[in-house]
Amino acid sequence: MSLQREAPVKRRRVLHVLKYYRPAFTGEGVFLERSSAVMDEIAPSVAHDLLVTHTPRPEEPQAACSTLRRVIHLSERDMPAWQRHLRMAWWFATHLHRYDTVHVRTHADWYFVSYLLARLAGCRLVLSATLDDSLPVLIGQYRPSLRFVARRGFGLFHAFIGISPKLYGESSGLAGAARCHLIPCGVTIPVGAVSARPALGIAPSDLVLLFVGGLCRRKDPLFLVQAMPRILEQYPNARLVLVGPELEAEEVAAIRQAAGPGGHVILAGEQRDPHPFFAAADMLVFGSHLEGFGTVVPEAMAHGLPVVVRRLTGVNDDFVRQGETGFLFDDADEYVSAVLRLAGSSALRSRLGKAGQRLARAEFGMHRAATRYLGVYGAASALDQNSETASETGLGCDASIINPAFHTPMDTKPGARPMLLTMVDAEEAFDWSRPFDRGAVDVTAMAAQHRAHRVFERHGVVPLYLADYPVVTQDAGRAPLREWLADGRCDVGAHMHPWVTPPYDEALGEHNSFAGNLPAALELAKARRLTDAVGDAFGQPPRIWRSGRFGAGPRTADILKSLGYLADSSVLPLWPATGIAGPAAPSSRPFWLDRGRRLLEIPVSAALVGRLADGSLRHVAPHIFAPGAVRLRLAGALARLGLLERIRLTPEGMTIAEGKRLTRHMLAHGHRTFVLTYHSPSLVPGNTPYVRDAAALERFLAWLDEFYSFFREEAGGSFGRWQDVRGITPQVPVAPEPAEAVP
Repeated sequence: MSLQREAPVKRRRVLHVLKYYRPAFTGEGVFLERSSAVMDEIAPSVAHDLLVTHTPRPEEPQAACSTLRRVIHLSERDMPAWQRHLRMAWWFATHLHRYDTVHVRTHADWYFVSYLLARLAGCRLVLSATLDDSLPVLIGQYRPSLRFVARRGFGLFHAFIGISPKLYGESSGLAGAARCHLIPCGVTIPVGAVSARPALGIAPSDLVLLFVGGLCRRKDPLFLVQAMPRILEQYPNARLVLVGPELEAEEVAAIRQAAGPGGHVILAGEQRDPHPFFAAADMLVFGSHLEGFGTVVPEAMAHGLPVVVRRLTGVNDDFVRQGETGFLFDDADEYVSAVLRLAGSSALRSRLGKAGQRLARAEFGMHRAATRYLGVYGAASALDQNSETASETGLGCDASIINPAFHTPMDTKPGARPMLLTMVDAEEAFDWSRPFDRGAVDVTAMAAQHRAHRVFERHGVVPLYLADYPVVTQDAGRAPLREWLADGRCDVGAHMHPWVTPPYDEALGEHNSFAGNLPAALELAKARRLTDAVGDAFGQPPRIWRSGRFGAGPRTADILKSLGYLADSSVLPLWPATGIAGPAAPSSRPFWLDRGRRLLEIPVSAALVGRLADGSLRHVAPHIFAPGAVRLRLAGALARLGLLERIRLTPEGMTIAEGKRLTRHMLAHGHRTFVLTYHSPSLVPGNTPYVRDAAALERFLAWLDEFYSFFREEAGGSFGRWQDVRGITPQVPVAPEPAEAVP
């Protein structure tokens, strides 16, 4: 990968249009989420928004997909069709100037007004056929007298996509092959999925038949349940696992009745991550009567599973090859025969599974599908120059540091005692006023950290050192930390400065100094190198992270989850980093970054303090404290009058009086978790603007000493570790082998 580009480029914007989206379940919505994640990786300058026309806006924000930058619901409630069409036309008229391409994934405007507006605005128009909605089918749904008008309306589209040979053939017969594209749904390639068998209570020796899809008549999981008694006659240890949302109550009731007692049929519900269920299965069984493509089938094949699937001519008979990658059936006898044949031979399951896996990975990889979609959008030039040879990252898209829709406040026990965490950015010393330099990797200031440790040990503080790559790969940096870690006198996490963290595939400069501005694949590669280096240096992998310069981006949380992190501290409220969009947080209270509550954000403590801090003026605070407003000196005047001041908890640039004032304010507003932070080079005079001489260093250490006494005695607090907040037990360090410096 090579990204010799410093300045941010103009984004190309794609608007996707769906009728139904979360909390309503649609396969096309799931595919959009997964494909947008890969498109974001291979063409980071293309942004994707979603307009939902029929599903009303949920009362609570839906944490759905971190690579859909905006999800816009057309309405807050159900509305008549005429009103919805008017609102859609108005929305298009007022927002189309933002977009280059409009991809209508489900035909939503039956009067074509929105599509006409898109053409007049110069947008490229794309229409997908995904189920039974090819051009002939759509035109046939209009009255005969209006079909001529419908043909002209669909003529507004520049391109048509069919996800199966059947849909492609039907549309190209009317629109012509030049405007039609056959793009099968891509599948996500599994990366180290852990089997769900233990969680489901399924023994390793049990035979697992897996169905994935919505529980409805069209998908017909009832057919599979009704066939189970015949399979159980020969294989009493067989289990049928149904993974998917319960879309039709009557169908679900019939399934439960047919399943009967015995636990041989398991309803696992909708799963955002289906990979563990594929890993638990011996075969996929799928009896759907109508599919545009049936993505779950090649997805199962990509996991190495043989498949037993109802024959859908022109849809799945191209890749489910009889006796080679799986079996097709037309009736119950053929279905049961195929299942029993596979059940009786692990060798046959393995042979068909491997053949299917080769085919699925070659033909249906999400990288290939995403590349073709970008080409249809007219965005081929936005592809990274090495995207063709780049491997898929396997990143999810279900967590975000910068998108509040993903955030859930962490529960705090009533009456909990205030807890203070001390976090130190353990990093190289460099001249903050000069351009970024990959050669500026001096970490000798780490030897001076013992000065602060005298204060820590006096108060029983166990600091967290968030160490960056130069620190952990040089003995001068890691040696002091190893000693304190072995004695239980510190914890260690990871802290990334991209400009001194390999691989060095980006241009040096302000924009790329924020990790969140880098393409996701490069941010992941750097994060992985740093994570491995920390693990090698200290004998245990880091589990808490900070993006240097508080520069987290849209995919940082997804990256952290993929690398096994449990907490992040990349958010500094009220001090937005210039040059990157986010992260943002309304307060310093810890919050979860994903609905699964796996990754916890522990922000640095900062707040607006003063008589106007809780009033309307706080809403204009970003403008008052903006860099351009400094010349007006309004912020200083407000602070001197005690009306409004912005304070963060650090001895760097903040007086002890300000630190105490901040703490009292936060306590009064119910905060119970406090984070104090500073930079390790500040312990050597002259390294940072905050400590210029020996006298300033003495004041710095005295600040820490006085604040710890204040927090314990006046605030009634205790000194904790990040694991206490996260609710886990600290790891026991394992002494690593001595290592040479990493170049």
